[in-house]
Amino acid sequence: PLEISIKEWNHVIALNLTGVFLGCIAAGKVMIEQKQGKIINIASTAGVKGDPGMIHYSVAKAGVIMVTNTLAASWAEHNINVNCIAPGLTATEGVIKWGILPPDKNEDGTPVPRLLRPPVPKNIADLALFLASSASDHITGELLIIRGHFPWDR
Repeated sequence: PLEISIKEWNHVIALNLTGVFLGCIAAGKVMIEQKQGKIINIASTAGVKGDPGMIHYSVAKAGVIMVTNTLAASWAEHNINVNCIAPGLTATEGVIKWGILPPDKNEDGTPVPRLLRPPVPKNIADLALFLASSASDHITGELLIIRGHFPWDR
């Protein structure tokens, strides 16, 4: 935390928190007029448990979770669902290139159980589709963590 400049802090907060807040407000105005809507914010497990060396990112993502909770309570009377997805370490192309993910197979060649592997982007997209669907009409103000039981992300 001591190495983070105020410029870095402000940039990360603006990008990851202020941007989400402004997007929610813009969408909320339209949704209030429509008398319904669904907002799905993206946070991170870093916003739940912190991440060493990334205090600015962790604080911003924790803020996204609080924006979600507060707007869900404020806009429920307008039939606006506001929920938040918090992915853990995800097997994106960039993360795969870093080479930090464990192998998909055990030493004996058997596959590692899916809940012991990090999610892939499609898993997060599928969760967002569920939250956007009528199946989630009575879900609001919730934080849905998607990480399986991947040991690095606990």
